[in-house]
Amino acid sequence: MKKVIVPTINNFGAISLREGEYIENKVQRIVESGEPIEDSAPIIYTERINGVMPAYNIRTDRWDIAQEAMQTVNNNRSKIVEMKIAKKEGQPATAETAKQEQS
Repeated sequence: MKKVIVPTINNFGAISLREGEYIENKVQRIVESGEPIEDSAPIIYTERINGVMPAYNIRTDRWDIAQEAMQTVNNNRSKIVEMKIAKKEGQPATAETAKQEQS
Protein backbone atom coordinates (compact mmCIF):
# COMPACT_ATOMS: atom_id res chain seq x y z
CA MET A 1 0.00 0.00 0.00
CA LYS A 2 1.26 3.45 -0.85
CA LYS A 3 2.07 5.84 1.98
CA VAL A 4 0.45 9.24 1.45
CA ILE A 5 2.31 12.21 2.86
CA VAL A 6 -0.05 14.96 3.94
CA PRO A 7 1.61 18.37 3.78
CA THR A 8 1.27 20.42 6.91
CA ILE A 9 0.79 24.14 6.72
CA ASN A 10 2.11 26.27 9.52
CA ASN A 11 0.03 29.44 9.74
CA PHE A 12 1.89 30.70 12.77
CA GLY A 13 3.88 33.80 12.07
CA ALA A 14 6.88 34.94 13.98
CA ILE A 15 6.09 35.08 17.66
CA SER A 16 7.24 38.27 19.29
CA LEU A 17 8.60 37.68 22.74
CA ARG A 18 8.45 40.20 25.50
CA GLU A 19 9.91 40.14 28.94
CA GLY A 20 7.37 40.16 31.75
CA GLU A 21 7.71 41.92 35.08
CA TYR A 22 8.68 39.77 38.02
CA ILE A 23 6.07 39.70 40.78
CA GLU A 24 8.64 40.80 43.36
CA ASN A 25 9.51 43.89 41.31
CA LYS A 26 5.84 44.67 40.71
CA VAL A 27 4.95 44.46 44.40
CA GLN A 28 7.94 46.62 45.31
CA ARG A 29 6.97 49.23 42.69
CA ILE A 30 3.35 49.33 43.89
CA VAL A 31 4.31 49.58 47.56
CA GLU A 32 6.89 52.30 47.00
CA SER A 33 4.78 54.47 44.71
CA GLY A 34 1.53 53.91 46.61
CA GLU A 35 -0.46 53.40 43.40
CA PRO A 36 -3.67 51.36 43.56
CA ILE A 37 -3.68 47.76 42.35
CA GLU A 38 -5.43 47.67 38.97
CA ASP A 39 -4.74 44.10 37.85
CA SER A 40 -7.55 42.07 39.34
CA ALA A 41 -10.23 39.59 38.42
CA PRO A 42 -13.93 40.40 38.84
CA ILE A 43 -15.29 39.52 42.27
CA ILE A 44 -17.76 36.66 41.99
CA TYR A 45 -18.23 36.15 45.71
CA THR A 46 -21.74 36.72 47.02
CA GLU A 47 -23.09 36.62 50.52
CA ARG A 48 -24.45 33.27 51.62
CA ILE A 49 -27.99 34.62 52.06
CA ASN A 50 -27.97 35.85 48.43
CA GLY A 51 -27.03 32.43 47.12
CA VAL A 52 -24.83 31.58 44.16
CA MET A 53 -25.06 33.58 40.93
CA PRO A 54 -26.34 31.34 38.10
CA ALA A 55 -23.44 32.27 35.84
CA TYR A 56 -20.96 30.75 38.31
CA ASN A 57 -23.04 27.87 39.68
CA ILE A 58 -21.84 24.53 38.32
CA ARG A 59 -25.28 23.04 38.91
CA THR A 60 -27.14 25.68 36.88
CA ASP A 61 -28.84 24.66 33.66
CA ARG A 62 -26.98 26.95 31.30
CA TRP A 63 -29.29 26.08 28.43
CA ASP A 64 -32.02 28.33 29.85
CA ILE A 65 -29.58 31.20 30.30
CA ALA A 66 -28.34 30.80 26.72
CA GLN A 67 -31.90 30.68 25.35
CA GLU A 68 -32.85 33.90 27.15
CA ALA A 69 -29.74 35.64 25.85
CA MET A 70 -30.41 34.51 22.27
CA GLN A 71 -34.05 35.64 22.50
CA THR A 72 -32.88 39.09 23.54
CA VAL A 73 -30.40 39.21 20.68
CA ASN A 74 -32.98 38.09 18.11
CA ASN A 75 -35.57 40.59 19.34
CA ASN A 76 -33.09 43.43 19.04
CA ARG A 77 -31.98 42.20 15.62
CA SER A 78 -35.54 42.24 14.27
CA LYS A 79 -36.01 45.81 15.53
CA ILE A 80 -32.79 46.89 13.82
CA VAL A 81 -33.90 45.28 10.55
CA GLU A 82 -37.24 47.11 10.82
CA MET A 83 -35.46 50.42 11.25
CA LYS A 84 -33.18 49.81 8.26
CA ILE A 85 -36.11 48.87 6.01
CA ALA A 86 -38.04 51.95 7.13
CA LYS A 87 -35.06 54.18 6.36
CA LYS A 88 -34.66 52.68 2.89
CA GLU A 89 -38.32 53.17 2.06
CA GLY A 90 -38.41 56.63 3.61
CA GLN A 91 -41.29 55.70 5.89
CA PRO A 92 -41.38 56.69 9.52
CA ALA A 93 -40.35 53.94 11.88
CA THR A 94 -42.84 52.37 14.27
CA ALA A 95 -43.35 53.90 17.70
CA GLU A 96 -41.00 51.44 19.44
CA THR A 97 -38.19 51.92 16.97
CA ALA A 98 -38.59 55.70 17.00
CA LYS A 99 -38.09 55.71 20.78
CA GLN A 100 -34.92 53.64 20.40
CA GLU A 101 -33.57 55.94 17.69
CA GLN A 102 -33.94 58.97 19.94
CA SER A 103 -32.04 57.37 22.82
